[in-house]
Amino acid sequence: MKINKCILDDANDFAVGASTVGALISSAGKRHLWEARADGRVDTVVIHYMSAVNICPGDPYNVGQVLKIFCDYGVSSHYLITRRGKIFSLVPEEMKAWHAGLSIMPEPDNRKGVNEFSIGIELLATEASGFTKLQYGALSRLCADIEKRHHKKMTYVGHDQIAGERAVALGVRKDAKIDPGPLFNWSNMPTTHRF
Repeated sequence: MKINKCILDDANDFAVGASTVGALISSAGKRHLWEARADGRVDTVVIHYMSAVNICPGDPYNVGQVLKIFCDYGVSSHYLITRRGKIFSLVPEEMKAWHAGLSIMPEPDNRKGVNEFSIGIELLATEASGFTKLQYGALSRLCADIEKRHHKKMTYVGHDQIAGERAVALGVRKDAKIDPGPLFNWSNMPTTHRF
């Protein structure tokens, strides 16, 4: 399995229009789009989707435009998987990416601040697009590789399960996240460690 490095730091020379990812991060006064984890332990994988449909409707899966969104909003994820199953590594796993925001794990876990102990994976998709077989294949291989490297079974949750309606009802956050949504086929994920 090939993982393409595209680390969200000020040295990243991935072209985004007339600029680069690194220049966009530097212009925001940052060196990178992550921070250190408090204790380094990871036991959860959060599945997301994102696209550039709002800024680039004719090319919603443009990787450069999606990376620009990360830079513009100061958010990040550990991995990004394209529609063709290409995997990009964006944040080192030992660091805390900013992908889950204000969040709470499902019951009975109920831990808050899911970024602290999770790995975020973004799939290029829209609310209506669904996901490709190539994405599911890449996601499955990546998750198996994460479990192998961390020597443990991970818990798998969707962003909507940790930052959705329940999180709003509990007062954890004001808006509900909906990704990866009802079009995501959870049967492609390990079932023994999924909420």
